[in-house]
Amino acid sequence: MPKVRQFTIAAKLLIWASALIIIFFGTTAYLFRQVSHDAEVSNRIVAENHALDSAIQRMLERLYSVQDNISRYRLLGGDEKAVGFIVEDLTRFGEILEDTLDKHPRYREEWKELTAEYEITLDPGETVGDNLAPNVTVREWTDILEQSLLDNVADMEQSLTELHDAGQRAADIGLYGLIACLVLGVGGSLGLAWTLNRSLSEVQRGIRELGTGATPRDIRILSNDELGELALAFNAMAARLRREERMRSDFVAMLSHEIRTPLTSVRESVDLIKSGTFGQVTEQQAKFLHIAESEAIRLSELLARLMSVSRMESETLELKPAETDAGRLIEFTLERLAPTAEAKSVTLKAEVPDTPVVFTADREHIRQVLLNLAGNAIKFSPEGGTVTVSAASGGDTVTFRVEDDGPGIPEEERERVFLKYYREPAMRDSVDGAGLGLAISKRIILAHQGRIWVEGEPGRGSRFCFSLPVKHA
Repeated sequence: MPKVRQFTIAAKLLIWASALIIIFFGTTAYLFRQVSHDAEVSNRIVAENHALDSAIQRMLERLYSVQDNISRYRLLGGDEKAVGFIVEDLTRFGEILEDTLDKHPRYREEWKELTAEYEITLDPGETVGDNLAPNVTVREWTDILEQSLLDNVADMEQSLTELHDAGQRAADIGLYGLIACLVLGVGGSLGLAWTLNRSLSEVQRGIRELGTGATPRDIRILSNDELGELALAFNAMAARLRREERMRSDFVAMLSHEIRTPLTSVRESVDLIKSGTFGQVTEQQAKFLHIAESEAIRLSELLARLMSVSRMESETLELKPAETDAGRLIEFTLERLAPTAEAKSVTLKAEVPDTPVVFTADREHIRQVLLNLAGNAIKFSPEGGTVTVSAASGGDTVTFRVEDDGPGIPEEERERVFLKYYREPAMRDSVDGAGLGLAISKRIILAHQGRIWVEGEPGRGSRFCFSLPVKHA
């Protein structure tokens, strides 16, 4: 048997799970990296930009205070307190400057003038405007620090903008990753489920048809995995069963043909001997001749059933629909089976509505179904039992029922009784039969687009039912 497997189910699941894991962990890794980067930027803003901003602000406050005290000193004509304040502010300014440069050494070159030797003139000017004018050194320092403050603010704004943009990108990537995971997870699982269910449905259909006893048909191979191999194996099995069925049908046809002629000769010979053509027949001889005649008739009926099954399987069942009265069919059936029922002391009853139940069907075939079902009911009923045949109309269907007082059929055996050559295990040794009557009946009912089933409980009899459409299509 050729192989069709390219991707196993496990490989498909692995590919699907791997893609899902890659997207999930890739998105998670990116988000983790972005969060780490954002944390670094935030830490830099707090540790550098904010701290530097605070330090520059404090140094500017000191320089503004120095300028105010210089102006005060000039206006008051030499206030010693103002000089003390100037010295204190410059000292504190120097401490803050050194501490800031230690933490931010990159500003040493830019603030080189702040750390160089400087000179502050306290002499008063000729006018009030001169006295209020800023000191040159202090003004240069203030300009340097204010420019550094502006640069630091701009740097902070740029970092915050980058942080915002990075956060927006992270949010977008996270959303896209989540959508991709959902699409791949849900879509992939639905796709795999659909693919597997599609292949399994084909195999299930084939097995279900095989279980009904119908000729097995090939099923479609819809995948290239283990289920595809299973479908291929099923098709190989179905082909083998079809070959065996053809061989069996050919054998049955050949056997029936070869046996029919000698069997006819045997029956004619028995009839001639019984009629006394070759001399007087004794009572004992007549007894054995009657047994031989009965067995010959039984073999003829068996051959007829075998031929009927073979004919139904080899060609489409031809139906000749016509208006049929259910009451007349039941009446004919009971008349035909009356001698058999009388021999076994079985009572036959008919239950038909007062209003005629008329439907369209092939009269001869439905009559054969009733004969098969009622004959089985008589066969399995105990002596003194009752077999009831009834018909009822319900809407667009007519339903027939054949009920007996026999041993009943276990629930697990009810579907199998309609298979060819099948006989209920408990009855194989006690009741004669080839297991063909119900198979023939089912084929006829299905050809009429009807349904046949069995009801009842073990030990409380069986009720075989079949329903037919009132109007045959």
